[in-house]
Amino acid sequence: MSENNNQSSSLGSALQGVTGAVQRGIGQLTGSTKDVQDGTARKTAAEEQNERSHTAAKFGPVTATAEGGAHVDNKDRQQGSWDQTIGSGKQFVGGLIGNESLKAQGRTQYDEGVRQETAGQASDLVDGYTDRVGGALGGMLSSDKEEQERYKRQHDEGKAAIRGVEHDLQKKAAADQ
Repeated sequence: MSENNNQSSSLGSALQGVTGAVQRGIGQLTGSTKDVQDGTARKTAAEEQNERSHTAAKFGPVTATAEGGAHVDNKDRQQGSWDQTIGSGKQFVGGLIGNESLKAQGRTQYDEGVRQETAGQASDLVDGYTDRVGGALGGMLSSDKEEQERYKRQHDEGKAAIRGVEHDLQKKAAADQ
């Protein structure tokens, strides 16, 4: 995933950032303003590439990345989220009307929903990293254009799966604060 083919890659941007910093440092040591400027420009481009690499949009259970990757959340994530919502509702209504049985039922359903959603997130992360690494390696090792495109799609879909989980975890952390 190099800068030359306009793909946004976390690893590629990190390597470009290091290269830019080294080039800038060498320029400062040797007094070469061109190397300082080129190194600074490369580092800035790497930071922008890294930003693009982490850009994703989430619409319900679907995550899409800037590169065109798309992923639908694991069914356990969707069902777990739904069970948490229903469980919370039961707890609220049970507390409102003084029905301890309904409150306990809601708490059990909520807890099961958390467990199920967490299992779905773990599954999506494992699948996402597997697809991302497999797609990157396959794309590098393949010389066939069609196969390289298939590996790129695999990589991008894996990235979307990872970004979807990250989005949900960040949203939950923000809500907990």
